[in-house]
Amino acid sequence: MSRNPPASLPRVRTAAQDAMRGARWWTLLDLERNLRSDTEFWRDLWAPSLAIAAHKVGLKGARSRLDEAIEAGFHQIDLFEPELSAAFGTDPDWKQVLERARANVPEPALRITAWPEPGPAAPLRLDRPEPHREPQLLPRLPKPLPGAWDTAKRLLGWTAGLWRHANTRINAGDALDVLEQVANGARYSCVEYSIVLAQGLNVLRVPARRVWLRRGDYHDGVGQGHAVAEAWIDDLDQWVLLDGQHGAYWADEDGRPLSLPELQARERPARPVHVGPRALMKDPGLWAAYFQHASVTGIAWEPEGFVPVFQDGQVLATERLVRDSSEAYPRLSDLAIGVTGLGGSPAVELKPVHPYAIGGTWNGEVIAAHGRQRFAQALDREPGEHKAAIAALTPYGPLASRELRWTAA
Repeated sequence: MSRNPPASLPRVRTAAQDAMRGARWWTLLDLERNLRSDTEFWRDLWAPSLAIAAHKVGLKGARSRLDEAIEAGFHQIDLFEPELSAAFGTDPDWKQVLERARANVPEPALRITAWPEPGPAAPLRLDRPEPHREPQLLPRLPKPLPGAWDTAKRLLGWTAGLWRHANTRINAGDALDVLEQVANGARYSCVEYSIVLAQGLNVLRVPARRVWLRRGDYHDGVGQGHAVAEAWIDDLDQWVLLDGQHGAYWADEDGRPLSLPELQARERPARPVHVGPRALMKDPGLWAAYFQHASVTGIAWEPEGFVPVFQDGQVLATERLVRDSSEAYPRLSDLAIGVTGLGGSPAVELKPVHPYAIGGTWNGEVIAAHGRQRFAQALDREPGEHKAAIAALTPYGPLASRELRWTAA
């Protein structure tokens, strides 16, 4: 039967609602024939309401309308309490009536049972040039390779070979300014290497930020700091520390590239791996001493207490101060999901954490964008249990997948 009401039904519904509110029970009962044609609301609204009305005026068989509704699947007894219990609660089988109604509650058509959630972290701040400067910087950089790690290593080696280190600072400007000055013969410090490397990586859609490393007694003396960069590497599913001055990254005993928190936690110095043409780190232990204290673009961490002054009296400003480095390191392969509709059917919308995500994948297949409902996929409604491997997609390919589970009745 069609659930589209006839044109007169809205007026009947309004009259019935007014009669219910005004306790005009005979008026409501006079509308019963018309209300029975309201297939959308008869079972769940009008039948129990008419049962109450019939009891109020003393009609025999008043409960028959409620029994009819329960037989059809009505279960929302609580919406009509205490009136229903006041009317029929003394019936000998009332307890059984309530049990039949409760048994009518159907299983939900869909239930999402497991979904990914991003881990807690402070807001991510990357080191990027102004948007209008990115198109000018891009042609000056090496071409990206198919993989994020290969692209990062290529840019790392390229950056290290741009000039010979000198303790000179540009003091202002972005990577484009540094490159223009270097083309004119300028030489700069570790700070400028970190600027070029971090901003260049972001232009190539590898999330990166600058890192300031400090020795244990950095509040006094000289040579107490070193500037490097770090990048989220899609195909490694992790952050990696990159030294633009030396053209190097650090690796563990198995050759796996390391993040800054991993380097801070080590008891023995890690091995530097050089990809650039500049002089090798002759004393890894000396450079490892710089891992004792650190901050990155937008955030600093210090479990024992933060010293906000550097060796020359410079204030070490930071946008956010935390105690645990984990708050500074979101896993950029994480993604959240939202729930939306596609063509009238329930769907999930992938919401990647990665700042350069261009889409998502569903069991390895790319999800098409649907206007505002970007990266959305309808849920399979075939009865049973279902699961899908979902992932964010970047210019370098899909990231590590997460599992989504749901059941359909």
